[in-house]
Parts: sequence; structure tokens; C-alpha cells
Amino acid sequence: MKFIQLKKFTGAGLAVLMAITLTACGGKGTGKNPLISGVTGPDVEVVNGRLVLSMVFQSIQIDGGATIPIPKYPNSSIQVGPDFASAGTILVLTVSVSDFLGDKGTLFNPQSLPGGRPLPGIASGVIPAVAIQVKQLMNMVFYVGPEVLGVFVPFGKLDMQGAIVSFRFYNKAGEAVGLLSLVGNDAEGKNAGILAMVRADLAGILKKPTASTLAKLSKIVP
Repeated sequence: MKFIQLKKFTGAGLAVLMAITLTACGGKGTGKNPLISGVTGPDVEVVNGRLVLSMVFQSIQIDGGATIPIPKYPNSSIQVGPDFASAGTILVLTVSVSDFLGDKGTLFNPQSLPGGRPLPGIASGVIPAVAIQVKQLMNMVFYVGPEVLGVFVPFGKLDMQGAIVSFRFYNKAGEAVGLLSLVGNDAEGKNAGILAMVRADLAGILKKPTASTLAKLSKIVP
């Protein structure tokens, strides 16, 4: 087992120490996500036809929050607010399957990571995206493509000498569902954060409409 200590970074005026536990590369995945000190999660699951990705920032404390609709996706949203189970702040990305019937990825222009670096794990380095303003967590970016959904949560600085470290991302059942990356600050000392990328076909419901998909949708609670 390999351990990497990340130096402190600042975000929303806060200093946080992050550490990440890595398992040495091998033939099969571990089924477990890396541990990020100061962050609970990210976790991903499908609930009633909605993909839900959540994480809790233990050292960020706010008294109020908001649920912000994702532009052009009327049934999908990003929620930021106090975490009920701790003193931290919870971030929840909820994506409705109904918003992904058809080629919705054409609604946004192709984008890379904030600052221009290519997206890790994506052959072209870009997929359609839209920036979403969240005061407590600065400007997040929501990515959507025909095969990938993702969210980038920025911080002021993450001292990793410009590196981007990526791991397989697992759901609670231990199934690989995407990629989780820690993005170090760029050459200008900016644009650091956490990037969670999830396959759009997770659980076989987030895909272009087919007879089987439509049959499943008829049983999904709005």
C-alpha cells in the first residue's frame, strides 16, 4: 500500500490538509475508492432513475445552502448546504434519466478542465460542459457527454506540482463506474480540485432511448 501526503490547499478561505491512500497497481481493482482526508466520499448510486453523486467537505462549514438547477436540464440539479450528519458541507449532484433521452450533450460546447488542461481518461481531452456558480464552493463545472457525466469541484490551491492523479471510481457495491481524479494547481497556481467522472450508462438507464429504456422509464417515479 502506498501513501501520498498532499500539502495544504485553500478553498473558500479555508486551509485543509488532504491525504490519499493508494493501493499498488495490480490485475484487478480493489472495489474501494481512495480515502481523501477532509472529504467523505464521493459516493455514487442510482435512485428511482436518478444518478446521485454526493460528497461531504468536513472542514467547510456554512449555515445555509441552495439547490441550483443545471442549465437546460430541468430535472437535474446541484445541491450545496449543511450536512445533517456532521458539521461539514454536503454537495449532491442529481441527474434525472429523463434529461438524457436523446443527444443532450450537444446543448453545451466542448470544454477541458478549467484553465485548459485536457480531461484525464478522455481520449480527446474534452467533452461538453457548463460552469455552474456556487458561492460556497466557487465555480463548479458539470460535464455531460454521450458516455460520461462528471463534476469538477475547484479549490484555491492543491500543491501537487501540477500533477493530476486518477483512480477508478466505485459505487457502494464495489462496481467500477468511472474515474476519480485529484487535480493539482496549474502553472499559474490555479484551477485545482476534485474531478468525478461517471459512466452515463450506469445501471443501464442513462442512455439514448431504446424500447427497454422506455419500458424502464414507465416504471420510474417522476
